[in-house]
Amino acid sequence: MVVIADVPEVAAAEALVERVSGVLRASWGAGSCPVDDLDYEVEESEAGVRVSISVPGMVTDHREAKFFASAPSGRAVICEDGDEFGVVFQVWRLDPDGSECLYRAYVHDPDLDAEPEALARTITGAAAAQAAAELFGGSPASLLALEVDPSPVSEELGVIGTPFDPWLEPFGLQWPDL
Repeated sequence: MVVIADVPEVAAAEALVERVSGVLRASWGAGSCPVDDLDYEVEESEAGVRVSISVPGMVTDHREAKFFASAPSGRAVICEDGDEFGVVFQVWRLDPDGSECLYRAYVHDPDLDAEPEALARTITGAAAAQAAAELFGGSPASLLALEVDPSPVSEELGVIGTPFDPWLEPFGLQWPDL
């Protein structure tokens, strides 16, 4: 799982790392946990601060809203690799009064049945794509094209990071090299 978030200051980025780690660790239970392998990078720029968080082998298990509780204003994407179950890409508007998932796409292996729960949680279509694109200052065309033809994503299933490139690149994002 990867989270890439743009927040106003380094302290907010560090707090987000702690929040993601805490939420995932609390859900895991006893024993070694993929969160032990969490890695992150904080980059400052004139536009603010970008934090990239990588937790190999972990998925949100529908707890992602807890990541952004009390988050400052900003934006984030979440990339979840569910192996044979497919991948999920999410776009979030961060707001201290309540963050919101604007877009959630799920692509599964076309040779396997889709996971009903993942399908039921999708937030796609023209309005969702437009909201996500506006958050990143882009066009919804690439998101809508992937909804019609997800093969650029599904053909890369099983390779770390690359299934998400068709979603990340139009937003000026890259899979973090952590």
